[in-house]
Amino acid sequence: MKMINGYMERSDLLFFRKWFRKYVSNFYSDDSFIMQNIRLKEDHSWRVCSNSIKISNSKGLSASDRYLAETIAIFHDIGRFEQFSRYGTFKDSESEDHAFLGVKILTSEDILSLMASDEQKVVYFAVENHNKFSISAINDERSVLHSKIIRDADKLDIFKVFIDEFQFRESNPNPALYMGFPDDPGYSGSIIEDIFNNTLSSIENVKNQNDLNLIRLTWLYDLNFTESFRLVEKRKYIERIMETLPQNAEMMSVRAHLEEYRDMMLG
Repeated sequence: MKMINGYMERSDLLFFRKWFRKYVSNFYSDDSFIMQNIRLKEDHSWRVCSNSIKISNSKGLSASDRYLAETIAIFHDIGRFEQFSRYGTFKDSESEDHAFLGVKILTSEDILSLMASDEQKVVYFAVENHNKFSISAINDERSVLHSKIIRDADKLDIFKVFIDEFQFRESNPNPALYMGFPDDPGYSGSIIEDIFNNTLSSIENVKNQNDLNLIRLTWLYDLNFTESFRLVEKRKYIERIMETLPQNAEMMSVRAHLEEYRDMMLG
Protein backbone atom coordinates (compact mmCIF):
# COMPACT_ATOMS: atom_id res chain seq x y z
CA MET A 1 0.00 0.00 0.00
CA LYS A 2 1.22 3.49 -0.79
CA MET A 3 -0.02 7.05 -0.73
CA ILE A 4 1.01 9.68 -3.21
CA ASN A 5 0.72 13.31 -2.12
CA GLY A 6 -1.71 12.26 0.59
CA TYR A 7 -4.41 11.16 -1.85
CA MET A 8 -5.93 7.70 -1.99
CA GLU A 9 -5.45 5.57 -5.10
CA ARG A 10 -7.32 2.49 -6.27
CA SER A 11 -4.51 0.25 -5.02
CA ASP A 12 -5.12 1.57 -1.50
CA LEU A 13 -8.80 0.68 -1.75
CA LEU A 14 -7.97 -2.82 -2.97
CA PHE A 15 -5.65 -3.24 0.01
CA PHE A 16 -8.43 -2.29 2.41
CA ARG A 17 -10.90 -4.65 0.72
CA LYS A 18 -8.47 -7.55 1.07
CA TRP A 19 -7.70 -6.71 4.69
CA PHE A 20 -11.42 -6.50 5.55
CA ARG A 21 -12.15 -9.94 4.08
CA LYS A 22 -9.34 -11.48 6.11
CA TYR A 23 -10.37 -9.66 9.29
CA VAL A 24 -14.00 -10.77 9.04
CA SER A 25 -13.01 -14.39 8.37
CA ASN A 26 -11.54 -14.49 11.89
CA PHE A 27 -15.11 -14.36 13.21
CA TYR A 28 -16.50 -17.23 11.13
CA SER A 29 -18.03 -19.78 13.46
CA ASP A 30 -19.51 -23.28 13.58
CA ASP A 31 -22.33 -21.73 15.61
CA SER A 32 -25.05 -21.21 12.99
CA PHE A 33 -26.61 -18.21 14.79
CA ILE A 34 -23.29 -16.37 15.08
CA MET A 35 -22.34 -17.25 11.50
CA GLN A 36 -25.71 -16.07 10.18
CA ASN A 37 -25.11 -12.64 11.67
CA ILE A 38 -21.43 -12.35 10.79
CA ARG A 39 -22.41 -13.05 7.18
CA LEU A 40 -25.29 -10.60 7.49
CA LYS A 41 -22.95 -7.76 8.45
CA GLU A 42 -20.28 -8.77 5.97
CA ASP A 43 -22.79 -8.73 3.09
CA HIS A 44 -24.30 -5.51 4.43
CA SER A 45 -20.89 -3.82 4.38
CA TRP A 46 -20.34 -4.64 0.70
CA ARG A 47 -23.81 -3.38 -0.24
CA VAL A 48 -23.19 -0.17 1.70
CA CYS A 49 -20.05 0.20 -0.43
CA SER A 50 -22.22 -0.04 -3.53
CA ASN A 51 -24.62 2.60 -2.20
CA SER A 52 -21.69 4.83 -1.29
CA ILE A 53 -20.29 4.56 -4.82
CA LYS A 54 -23.65 5.57 -6.29
CA ILE A 55 -23.92 8.61 -4.02
CA SER A 56 -20.30 9.65 -4.58
CA ASN A 57 -20.68 9.37 -8.34
CA SER A 58 -23.87 11.41 -8.25
CA LYS A 59 -21.99 14.21 -6.48
CA GLY A 60 -19.14 14.16 -9.01
CA LEU A 61 -16.48 13.61 -6.34
CA SER A 62 -12.83 13.24 -7.24
CA ALA A 63 -11.39 9.75 -7.57
CA SER A 64 -9.57 10.04 -4.24
CA ASP A 65 -12.77 11.09 -2.46
CA ARG A 66 -14.69 8.23 -4.09
CA TYR A 67 -12.05 5.80 -2.82
CA LEU A 68 -12.20 7.43 0.60
CA ALA A 69 -16.00 7.12 0.70
CA GLU A 70 -15.79 3.43 -0.16
CA THR A 71 -13.09 2.88 2.44
CA ILE A 72 -15.38 4.39 5.07
CA ALA A 73 -18.18 2.11 3.88
CA ILE A 74 -15.92 -0.96 4.18
CA PHE A 75 -15.03 -0.06 7.76
CA HIS A 76 -18.22 1.60 9.03
CA ASP A 77 -19.48 -1.56 10.78
CA ILE A 78 -16.10 -3.10 11.60
CA GLY A 79 -17.14 -3.10 15.26
CA ARG A 80 -20.20 -5.28 14.60
CA PHE A 81 -18.20 -8.49 14.22
CA GLU A 82 -16.52 -8.32 17.61
CA GLN A 83 -19.72 -7.00 19.14
CA PHE A 84 -21.83 -9.94 18.00
CA SER A 85 -19.18 -12.54 18.70
CA ARG A 86 -18.65 -11.20 22.23
CA TYR A 87 -22.20 -10.23 23.24
CA GLY A 88 -24.53 -12.10 20.85
CA THR A 89 -26.50 -8.94 20.11
CA PHE A 90 -26.51 -5.92 17.83
CA LYS A 91 -28.18 -3.81 20.52
CA ASP A 92 -25.61 -1.20 21.52
CA SER A 93 -27.38 -0.43 24.80
CA GLU A 94 -26.90 -4.04 25.92
CA SER A 95 -23.30 -4.34 24.71
CA GLU A 96 -21.30 -1.32 23.56
CA ASP A 97 -21.58 1.33 20.88
CA HIS A 98 -20.46 -0.48 17.74
CA ALA A 99 -19.19 2.73 16.12
CA PHE A 100 -16.93 3.56 19.05
CA LEU A 101 -15.84 -0.08 19.11
CA GLY A 102 -15.07 0.19 15.39
CA VAL A 103 -12.82 3.18 15.94
CA LYS A 104 -11.02 1.27 18.71
CA ILE A 105 -10.45 -1.66 16.37
CA LEU A 106 -9.20 0.49 13.50
CA THR A 107 -6.83 2.19 15.93
CA SER A 108 -5.52 -1.00 17.54
CA GLU A 109 -5.11 -2.75 14.18
CA ASP A 110 -3.33 0.36 12.88
CA ILE A 111 -4.83 -0.33 9.46
CA LEU A 112 -5.11 3.36 8.54
CA SER A 113 -1.54 4.28 9.48
CA LEU A 114 -0.31 4.60 5.90
CA MET A 115 -3.06 7.05 5.00
CA ALA A 116 -2.45 10.77 5.13
CA SER A 117 -3.33 12.08 8.58
CA ASP A 118 -6.14 14.30 7.31
CA GLU A 119 -7.79 11.34 5.57
CA GLN A 120 -7.39 9.18 8.66
CA LYS A 121 -9.29 11.83 10.61
CA VAL A 122 -12.11 11.76 8.05
CA VAL A 123 -12.41 7.97 8.29
CA TYR A 124 -12.41 7.94 12.10
CA PHE A 125 -14.94 10.77 12.29
CA ALA A 126 -17.30 9.22 9.73
CA VAL A 127 -17.15 5.75 11.30
CA GLU A 128 -17.79 7.20 14.76
CA ASN A 129 -20.73 9.28 13.52
CA HIS A 130 -22.38 6.86 11.12
CA ASN A 131 -24.88 5.60 13.72
CA LYS A 132 -25.44 8.71 15.83
CA PHE A 133 -28.74 10.61 15.98
CA SER A 134 -26.94 13.56 14.40
CA ILE A 135 -23.42 14.35 13.21
CA SER A 136 -21.14 15.87 15.83
CA ALA A 137 -20.18 19.50 15.30
CA ILE A 138 -16.89 19.83 13.44
CA ASN A 139 -15.27 22.59 11.41
CA ASP A 140 -14.29 20.33 8.52
CA GLU A 141 -16.50 20.16 5.43
CA ARG A 142 -14.85 16.99 4.12
CA SER A 143 -15.55 15.07 7.34
CA VAL A 144 -19.17 16.24 7.31
CA LEU A 145 -19.59 15.30 3.64
CA HIS A 146 -18.25 11.79 4.14
CA SER A 147 -20.31 11.35 7.30
CA LYS A 148 -23.43 12.24 5.31
CA ILE A 149 -22.50 9.80 2.55
CA ILE A 150 -21.99 6.85 4.92
CA ARG A 151 -25.11 7.66 6.93
CA ASP A 152 -27.23 7.63 3.75
CA ALA A 153 -25.53 4.55 2.28
CA ASP A 154 -25.98 2.66 5.55
CA LYS A 155 -29.65 3.58 5.99
CA LEU A 156 -30.43 2.56 2.42
CA ASP A 157 -29.15 -0.95 3.01
CA ILE A 158 -30.74 -1.31 6.43
CA PHE A 159 -34.06 -0.71 4.68
CA LYS A 160 -33.24 -3.70 2.46
CA VAL A 161 -32.09 -5.89 5.37
CA PHE A 162 -35.38 -5.52 7.21
CA ILE A 163 -37.53 -5.86 4.10
CA ASP A 164 -35.70 -9.12 3.35
CA GLU A 165 -36.16 -10.29 6.93
CA PHE A 166 -39.91 -9.71 6.71
CA GLN A 167 -40.06 -11.56 3.40
CA PHE A 168 -38.10 -14.60 4.58
CA ARG A 169 -38.81 -14.66 8.32
CA GLU A 170 -41.02 -17.76 8.07
CA SER A 171 -38.30 -19.87 6.43
CA ASN A 172 -35.15 -18.23 7.80
CA PRO A 173 -35.87 -15.95 10.77
CA ASN A 174 -33.15 -13.90 12.42
CA PRO A 175 -34.20 -12.80 15.93
CA ALA A 176 -31.00 -10.75 16.33
CA LEU A 177 -32.45 -8.12 14.00
CA TYR A 178 -35.31 -7.36 16.39
CA MET A 179 -33.01 -6.74 19.38
CA GLY A 180 -35.49 -8.28 21.83
CA PHE A 181 -38.48 -6.14 20.89
CA PRO A 182 -41.79 -8.07 20.92
CA ASP A 183 -43.95 -8.77 17.87
CA ASP A 184 -47.00 -6.91 19.19
CA PRO A 185 -49.87 -5.68 16.98
CA GLY A 186 -49.78 -2.00 17.99
CA TYR A 187 -47.40 0.90 17.39
CA SER A 188 -46.32 4.09 19.15
CA GLY A 189 -48.26 7.28 18.50
CA SER A 190 -45.15 9.34 19.22
CA ILE A 191 -43.42 7.91 16.15
CA ILE A 192 -46.48 8.59 13.99
CA GLU A 193 -46.44 12.16 15.27
CA ASP A 194 -42.77 12.48 14.33
CA ILE A 195 -43.52 11.19 10.83
CA PHE A 196 -46.19 13.83 10.24
CA ASN A 197 -43.85 16.47 11.68
CA ASN A 198 -41.07 15.42 9.27
CA THR A 199 -38.85 14.63 12.25
CA LEU A 200 -36.30 11.91 12.88
CA SER A 201 -37.59 9.77 15.75
CA SER A 202 -35.55 8.42 18.65
CA ILE A 203 -34.92 4.72 19.36
CA GLU A 204 -36.26 5.50 22.84
CA ASN A 205 -39.75 5.60 21.30
CA VAL A 206 -39.53 1.99 20.13
CA LYS A 207 -41.67 -0.49 22.05
CA ASN A 208 -42.14 -3.32 19.53
CA GLN A 209 -41.20 -4.54 16.05
CA ASN A 210 -43.72 -2.32 14.29
CA ASP A 211 -42.06 0.66 15.93
CA LEU A 212 -38.69 -0.50 14.62
CA ASN A 213 -39.96 -0.32 11.07
CA LEU A 214 -41.77 2.97 11.65
CA ILE A 215 -38.67 4.58 13.11
CA ARG A 216 -36.72 3.53 10.04
CA LEU A 217 -39.24 5.34 7.90
CA THR A 218 -38.40 8.54 9.82
CA TRP A 219 -34.85 8.08 8.54
CA LEU A 220 -36.11 9.60 5.28
CA TYR A 221 -35.91 12.95 7.08
CA ASP A 222 -32.20 12.40 7.69
CA LEU A 223 -31.23 11.53 4.11
CA ASN A 224 -28.90 14.08 2.56
CA PHE A 225 -28.67 13.46 -1.19
CA THR A 226 -31.03 13.40 -4.14
CA GLU A 227 -29.45 10.10 -5.20
CA SER A 228 -30.51 8.57 -1.89
CA PHE A 229 -34.13 9.53 -2.52
CA ARG A 230 -33.85 8.24 -6.08
CA LEU A 231 -32.74 4.86 -4.72
CA VAL A 232 -35.57 4.88 -2.16
CA GLU A 233 -38.01 5.38 -5.02
CA LYS A 234 -36.36 2.91 -7.40
CA ARG A 235 -36.21 0.15 -4.78
CA LYS A 236 -39.71 0.94 -3.50
CA TYR A 237 -38.52 1.07 0.11
CA ILE A 238 -41.47 3.09 1.44
CA GLU A 239 -44.03 0.80 -0.16
CA ARG A 240 -42.26 -2.38 0.92
CA ILE A 241 -41.72 -1.29 4.53
CA MET A 242 -45.34 -0.18 4.76
CA GLU A 243 -46.34 -3.74 3.81
CA THR A 244 -44.76 -4.96 7.08
CA LEU A 245 -47.02 -2.69 9.16
CA PRO A 246 -50.70 -2.84 10.17
CA GLN A 247 -53.00 -2.08 7.27
CA ASN A 248 -55.35 0.68 8.37
CA ALA A 249 -56.40 4.23 7.49
CA GLU A 250 -53.71 5.85 9.64
CA MET A 251 -51.00 3.85 7.89
CA MET A 252 -52.42 4.82 4.51
CA SER A 253 -51.99 8.46 5.56
CA VAL A 254 -48.45 7.75 6.77
CA ARG A 255 -47.55 6.21 3.42
CA ALA A 256 -49.04 9.11 1.47
CA HIS A 257 -47.16 11.63 3.61
CA LEU A 258 -43.83 9.85 3.21
CA GLU A 259 -44.25 9.45 -0.54
CA GLU A 260 -45.12 13.15 -0.85
CA TYR A 261 -41.96 14.05 1.09
CA ARG A 262 -39.83 11.73 -1.07
CA ASP A 263 -41.25 13.23 -4.26
CA MET A 264 -40.65 16.74 -2.96
CA MET A 265 -36.99 15.90 -2.24
CA LEU A 266 -36.65 14.48 -5.74
CA GLY A 267 -37.89 17.75 -7.13
